Amino acid sequence: MFFQTKTNTIRQILTAGLLMVSSAAFAQTGNGAGALTATATTIRSYATATQTIVLALGVVIGLIGAVRVYSKFHNGDPDTQKAVMSWFGAALFLVAVGTILTAFFG
Repeated sequence: MFFQTKTNTIRQILTAGLLMVSSAAFAQTGNGAGALTATATTIRSYATATQTIVLALGVVIGLIGAVRVYSKFHNGDPDTQKAVMSWFGAALFLVAVGTILTAFFG
């Protein structure tokens, strides 16, 4: 009889502990969801600024590349076509990254 009472008491204590832990976990879920929503909103607010910075960086790199290509062309360097393709590929990549950032962060 003593053994059954002790077992029931242990079960009751474990059940109460489980309920307390699970209620604390459910209470934190609401706070976590709110934090994730706030973080997503903050990241989306940075999307326009990030796109502008990437495009400005693309303009600077484009101007530097154009000067390099002009210099190679003016000096008669045989690698001019390679420089043009590299410059165009870098500019295209930065424009694509700016567009993808806008599409991803909306």
